[in-house]
Amino acid sequence: MNKRDRKNKQTNKVVVHQGSVSTTGRRAALAGQAGMHFGGQRDLYATMGYPRTLTIADFIESYERQDIAARIIDAFPDATWREAPDVQGDETFSAAFLAMAKKLKLWKALHRLDRLCGLGHYGVLFLGLDGGEAAHQPIDPNRSYNVVYIQPHSERTAEVSRWCDNPASSRFGKPELYRITAGVNWSGSGAGQKTFTAHWSRCIHVAERSLEDEAIGIPRIERIYNRLMDLDKLLGGSAEMYWQNAAMLLAFIAEPDVSWEPEEKAEMTEQLDQMMHGLRRHLRLRGVTPENLAPGLQSADPTGHIERQLDMIAGAVGIPKRILVGTERGELSSAQDENNWAARIAERREQYAGPDIIEEFVRVCQLLGALPKSCVEVVWPEADTLGEAGRADVAVKKADALQRYVNTPGAELLVAPGEMRTLLGFESELPTEMFEEPLPEGDAEVSGQFAANRVRPFWQRLRRGAK
Repeated sequence: MNKRDRKNKQTNKVVVHQGSVSTTGRRAALAGQAGMHFGGQRDLYATMGYPRTLTIADFIESYERQDIAARIIDAFPDATWREAPDVQGDETFSAAFLAMAKKLKLWKALHRLDRLCGLGHYGVLFLGLDGGEAAHQPIDPNRSYNVVYIQPHSERTAEVSRWCDNPASSRFGKPELYRITAGVNWSGSGAGQKTFTAHWSRCIHVAERSLEDEAIGIPRIERIYNRLMDLDKLLGGSAEMYWQNAAMLLAFIAEPDVSWEPEEKAEMTEQLDQMMHGLRRHLRLRGVTPENLAPGLQSADPTGHIERQLDMIAGAVGIPKRILVGTERGELSSAQDENNWAARIAERREQYAGPDIIEEFVRVCQLLGALPKSCVEVVWPEADTLGEAGRADVAVKKADALQRYVNTPGAELLVAPGEMRTLLGFESELPTEMFEEPLPEGDAEVSGQFAANRVRPFWQRLRRGAK
């Protein structure tokens, strides 16, 4: 490489780094303008207490302490991985994959990876390989590895420490090195966490709902974080409001000619504190008359406001409200919600969980030599998008169509029986098992049935006066 080429390469790197910094600055600037109206004179975020910038720590805290936030993050992965898919290949691959999935508890780990990915901008599945090589070293393409264990990580425990900044590389704009924190973050002997550097070839990077950056997705609760805060205000505020107002807001009006000793004042103050902050609901007073200051507050109902927040949250995350909060809204709406939810999960399996997680895991394992080469197809269990009522309705319509076909003379001339079976969702040919065993002709009962059902010739019926 001559001096001019080295200079151009350095210039390209400088430009890439400057572009990354400027992009980060633009994002920070946009975050700083959130909630600003009337040319910056009105700051809604400051008035309502919304944070301008959100970090992975904010999302994890909401997941651990906020019930609806946890439900939103878990709902899609729980429904997606409820039934394990069938990863099909040739006979050698299928046997090796089943053994690996059982040893690594693969489906449980991928379910965890999906949940951790939704907490932040991405998730990482670290592959623990044999061979004694350091985790920061790239894999050797000339040797085979065994996958000893797999560890799913969130953005918090798998931080990208270096990105590929070479525009000529196929991995331009993708992670090169991760700073992974692993271990047991708990008390007890042997507990503790360890941080190490891992090369991208030993990791599977997963990001959902990516926009400009393929490696950076959108956290599942980022868009609704403000609504979750509003919901906390309403739920917590209504609980506190009920606690404070169920016993009424009272004013103790003293008689004009009454006077108290210091001990009596202290005793009354103590009783009032016990009534407001404890379970005391009676007072012993002298010379004062209690009066309710806000009689209308006892009947205030925040249900309508809470329902509106839940409507906004359910619409934003794409989860039917009945599925999100687990309440019944009637048989018709329940069936419709179930069908829509099942269709959404089927779409997520085909477009995200299958190609981005399972097929990527298989591809990496085949590259490592841990799985034999084979063409692979991921087949998910059929989603029940119809529901029980819908299946029953389809069965009734199929039976009616079959009855009309059988009772219509000459129908087989227009639509062949095999074609009709295909239209009804059956195999075109009748099962051969129905005709494998011939009827015993020598059996007296069988012969009697044939004789009873035999049609007599026309002239015999005329001779005997049969009509």
